[in-house]
Amino acid sequence: MPEERDYRWRESGARIRQARTKVGLTQKEVSELLGVSAHAVWCWEAGKNKPSGEHLVELASRCEVSTDWLLGREVVEAEVLDEAEVSFRNSVAGLPLEDLEEIQHFIDFVRQQRRRKR
Repeated sequence: MPEERDYRWRESGARIRQARTKVGLTQKEVSELLGVSAHAVWCWEAGKNKPSGEHLVELASRCEVSTDWLLGREVVEAEVLDEAEVSFRNSVAGLPLEDLEEIQHFIDFVRQQRRRKR
């Protein structure tokens, strides 16, 4: 049984790394934001140690994911999309129209690139 829990934590460590890199943070930057050592962040990502509940919540917030996702719990795709939509809306709230148009151009560009890859 302990082996199974360790395996599950390694998966969560991989998710922590994925979330961190998705938002462009280094282990050192995460350590500074959370007030822990860079080695502690490395240990979390390697599945050697678990972050405290407080650190897990802060990490999820900084990386714009849910704590459930970091812990490897299944999340219904619609919930993930809802979180992404809310995050996006919060990010663009109050931006001038010209910035919103620029973001739309970028979205169109990303879609074109994705189509070309297929």
